[in-house]
Amino acid sequence: MENRTPVAPADARLLLDQADRLSRTAHNATRWPYITFILSLGVATSMGTLAMGLTTGNAFGLAYFGTLTATFALIMFFMISIRGRSAFSRGRRWTGYIAAWFVTYAAAISVVIWAHGSVLWSGITSALILLVTMACAAREARP
Repeated sequence: MENRTPVAPADARLLLDQADRLSRTAHNATRWPYITFILSLGVATSMGTLAMGLTTGNAFGLAYFGTLTATFALIMFFMISIRGRSAFSRGRRWTGYIAAWFVTYAAAISVVIWAHGSVLWSGITSALILLVTMACAAREARP
C-alpha cells in the first residue's frame, strides 16, 4: 500500500459530501419498513379497538379476529421486509416506540373490557393509539 496519492482539500470535501449523501440514502432506504410498520400497526389496532369497544356478539368476534389477523399480517410483513436489517428494532428508540404503542393499546383494551360500549372512552383511547404511532413514525421519518 505504498501507492498513496495526495488528495486536495477540496477533493476531500467533495468525497466526504458524497459519502454523507450515500450514507443518508442507505439509512433512509433501510428505515421505510419500520415507518410503514409503526403506522400500519397504529391504524389497525386503533380501528380494531374502536370496533371492539362499540360492538357486541358476532360483530365483536369479527372485530377481534380482524384485529388479530391484521396485526399478525403486519408482523409477518415486517419480519420479511427487514430480513437481516434488524439493528434499528433493537435500539432504544424503537423500544420506546413499541412501549408507547403498548401502553396506549393496553388502555384501549382496558376500555373494551371495563367500559364496553362507551363511545367517548373508546374514541379517546383509539385516537390516542393513532396519535402516538403517528408521532413515532413522524419522528422516525425526519431527516
